[in-house]
Order: sequence, then C-alpha cells, then structure tokens
Amino acid sequence: MTWTRITDPETVSGLLPAWLGRRMVGLRGAFGLLLTTGDVLRLTSIAAAHQSSEGVILLDVLLDLAGVPEGADLAWRTKHFLGAPVPGASVATVNLAHVVAAVEFTVAEMAVNPGDDSVPFSDSIHDDGDPIRTEAVGQAAD
Repeated sequence: MTWTRITDPETVSGLLPAWLGRRMVGLRGAFGLLLTTGDVLRLTSIAAAHQSSEGVILLDVLLDLAGVPEGADLAWRTKHFLGAPVPGASVATVNLAHVVAAVEFTVAEMAVNPGDDSVPFSDSIHDDGDPIRTEAVGQAAD
C-alpha cells in the first residue's frame, strides 16, 4: 500500500464531507470528532491528510485540551473528551473511517493571521516542499 501526503487545504477539503472540510481545514477553532468508540477527540485544526492507494484516509490534526468544553450541552457532558495526552503533544493522526460526526464548540478563526510571528503547525506536519497533488474522486462540481 502506498500513501500520498496532502497539505493543500482545498485538496484536503475535497477528500472530506462538506462541512468537515470547509470548517476544520486551515482554520483554528474548538472542534470535536465523535469516534466510533463513543469518545470525542478534541482538536483545533486539520493540518493535512494522507490517502492510501486503497482509499484509506488519515487526518493529521492539532489536538486541543482534554475535558468537557466550556458551555457544552448537558447531553454532551457524559461523553469522554480526549485531547493532548501531555503538554506539548498536540499532533495526532486519525483514521477518517473511525469518525462518526464532527462538531464545532466555538466560532472558528483563520489559522494564520498576517503579522502573527507564531508558527501555526509543528515541523512534523509542515509541507516538505514536495508538490504532491491529488484530485478528489466523486466530488460534485460547484
């Protein structure tokens, strides 16, 4: 099996269900992925995707803090909220097949602001400069 790493936000968005791609790729916010286990994985952004030659899609995500988000509805409070396992360990890879639903806990902002000197993503998920491009198959044109 071969893998293609995709970092272009538009291409990554084309691989994902509409809302998931438009809101979580290239934006920073407070999001949750409801997993098949019933747990909610808290994240701030989707940074990249990996697509296998067999169609499996993995997502590189930036993890948020664990725990129930502030102001969460009572129905969500019973869930187990996963986040960064230790301070500074904020990068994870998730199999899209294990995601049942995606939710937004706050209004998202642009991930990169002009004049912002901070580095938005760690070096481990930055584009390596290799312009690998893929095209989403089966997506309807706008």
